[in-house]
Amino acid sequence: MNNLDKYWDKIHLKYNSTYDEWLNKYINLFNQNDTIVELGCGRAYCSNYLFKNKFKDITACDFSKEVLKIINKENPNLKTMMFDMSLGLPFKDSSINVVIADLCLHYFNNTTTNYIIDEIYRVLKPNGYLIARVNSANDKLHIPIDAKELEKNLFYDGQIYKKFFNQTDLNTLFKKFKICYMQEKNMSRYEKPKILWEFCLKK
Repeated sequence: MNNLDKYWDKIHLKYNSTYDEWLNKYINLFNQNDTIVELGCGRAYCSNYLFKNKFKDITACDFSKEVLKIINKENPNLKTMMFDMSLGLPFKDSSINVVIADLCLHYFNNTTTNYIIDEIYRVLKPNGYLIARVNSANDKLHIPIDAKELEKNLFYDGQIYKKFFNQTDLNTLFKKFKICYMQEKNMSRYEKPKILWEFCLKK
């Protein structure tokens, strides 16, 4: 993982945030026995929100050992799993009802991003949902300092990639999915205002 796990360990140990209720409008799409996976969960705010709303089969996934330790301490009843999504998803074909990916799909180069989306499509059941948020190409305030632009809207600062998407990028990336909802939004969770894309896609 090229020490990226250690990079995220440090980030999660010093950074804390809060759940901003973005997922609330989607839960009427699920039933409480659905198999739900949160990718790149960080502090698992989405998973904990679902857990509190009595969804039963939730797995919070990350590849930071430190953040998973925090989650297991804060909510020992929440199932967690550690893996690097860039190497594939350790789930069977058509086995997951819902994949949630909040601000975790934009940390990869284009080839890896496409592979991860193919993996999400593979593991989703027919009519399963991908619900996610990613960086917008209009989010200029969150481009890494001293980052090199490798391709249009793909930056690398020597440690991590950051991809910023426009709507054409998303339409191409998710061409296998049915778009149920897709909108550019502003978020005030960070020190600097953030512009992102939020979407709900159906297999």
